[in-house]
Amino acid sequence: MTNATRWQKTLKIWAALLALAMVAAACGGGNDDDDSTADPAPAEPTAAPATGDGDAPDDAGDSDQPAPADTDGPADPAPDDSGDQADEPADPAPAEPVDIGFDEPRGDFFVDFHRTIDRSHPFQPLNTFCTATPDPDSPPQATDVGITEDAITVVHLRTKLEELEGIGFAVPVGDTIDMFEAYTKVINEDCNGIWGRSIDLQLVEVSALGGGGEDIDTLRNQACIEATEDRNAVIVVNTTGFQGSATLCIADDHETLFLTTQGNPRQFHEQADGRLYSLSPVAEDSVVNMTRAIIDTGALDGKTIGVVWPDTPGQPETIQAGIIDILEGAGYEVAVAEQIGCDGATTCRNGTDIAVEQMLDEGVDVLFPALNVLSLPIFIGEMVSQGFAPGDVQFFNSDFNSQAGDLVSGKVAEFGGDAAGAMYNGTIIIDDAPTGNFRVTENPALSFNAPLNIMCNETYAANSPRGYSHQREVYGSYDSSYGMTSSVCTEMRMVARAIYDAGPNPTRQDIYDAFANLGPVDIQHQLPASYGPDKFGAPDVVTQLIFQYPCPRDPDIPTCVEQTHPYRLID
Repeated sequence: MTNATRWQKTLKIWAALLALAMVAAACGGGNDDDDSTADPAPAEPTAAPATGDGDAPDDAGDSDQPAPADTDGPADPAPDDSGDQADEPADPAPAEPVDIGFDEPRGDFFVDFHRTIDRSHPFQPLNTFCTATPDPDSPPQATDVGITEDAITVVHLRTKLEELEGIGFAVPVGDTIDMFEAYTKVINEDCNGIWGRSIDLQLVEVSALGGGGEDIDTLRNQACIEATEDRNAVIVVNTTGFQGSATLCIADDHETLFLTTQGNPRQFHEQADGRLYSLSPVAEDSVVNMTRAIIDTGALDGKTIGVVWPDTPGQPETIQAGIIDILEGAGYEVAVAEQIGCDGATTCRNGTDIAVEQMLDEGVDVLFPALNVLSLPIFIGEMVSQGFAPGDVQFFNSDFNSQAGDLVSGKVAEFGGDAAGAMYNGTIIIDDAPTGNFRVTENPALSFNAPLNIMCNETYAANSPRGYSHQREVYGSYDSSYGMTSSVCTEMRMVARAIYDAGPNPTRQDIYDAFANLGPVDIQHQLPASYGPDKFGAPDVVTQLIFQYPCPRDPDIPTCVEQTHPYRLID
């Protein structure tokens, strides 16, 4: 069977994989429970660029250490010649640092960030999901669409990932309906609601694959109409993937705040006018962070560079500005820059053979493959077919097309075969999520399980309407349901915090203004993160990861992504 025939037969499978890619950010890494074991030894990666500041000092997490004395204060007053010493007020004692409540092994800037979180806020404690909120001074009033005297409507917009099971691609992220219901129950019952109102959680579902004669974008726009016009959502939340024009249907056309785990193009955020936020970086920021981090290491010096990307609307502009312009601005020449055609679909293959031929002709030994989960295995497979060998090319990637997690990146080997896995082995990835950190048990700064993750999962286990609970690891592998639970938890706390901060009788715009001014926020893994009027993606840090084939720490899975370096703040 030719490669072309093989890819044609798996076209429907590729569509399923795109839906799988959209949930990767919410799960915080993970793997596909494949029992196969790869034979070839991992290729030695090109020298890994160091983006961290080295191992954190042993006392980096000691939040009880006193602040250093102020050495820049005024000098002692000169003695008075008259012999009468003036009574000078004593210098104030240095303020005791805020106790963050746990030992933080990841460095001083993590401790500094944690100290900016107001743990006295009803929706920001660390040892519990929330504390009881006060009753309003007067009975609540209906103020706006979706805001009655009794409740505020929040819609959980869920992509039906269970549809993937029918074609062999189950996505083990847990029951997100149950998760959202559990945290809503805690807000309404245990924490006295918010200013005398409850959260009215509504569910709207949309297909993961499409069908019935309608394309997926049409179905998503229908879900937008149901959430905004039929259900009167004040806020829409999503953790299972949702993209395309329907994102703007919610945030722009219907002027409703949309909080999602998926990064979106900056143009979308600008059109949404402060009503679109993500737990992931803005799409352009994801590739800029990667490119600058790699440049800073000197890993590109003397290399012949290639960049490939899909013609998916909005992505060519992102790659031009975030990779090519940044490289050229730093004095690097891009020898091969090729756009791969998608023909209006999600699988991009047109021009793949030509791009690989050019890479061979130019001697490309560094590649930025900004392709999606459906298209990257095809491209790597073509490189194998045309004679590239493992170690010939160092790959650099980001989470721009969900390539930073085990669930997605593992498809290179799963669908490209052993040769493709060996070719991609050693890929350096720059992202915010510490994928695979649970495997690095010898380094506490990398394997750290944040108290927020623990609290969120314990809260869910105690309140799940269906009695579910999740552990960080299952049979030695990361449980994606554990990560999903943490993402749902953080989204609902942000929603509740914005509603609370907006006051007893808010309008929709009051709530949106409050969300835009949340400032520092808790996200999964307790990474430094924040929102602002012009900051729409939460993470404020990046780290370095490596794609490995086979997985050296876990022989039961074929590939894995693993965090290799400490975090650093984004400039």
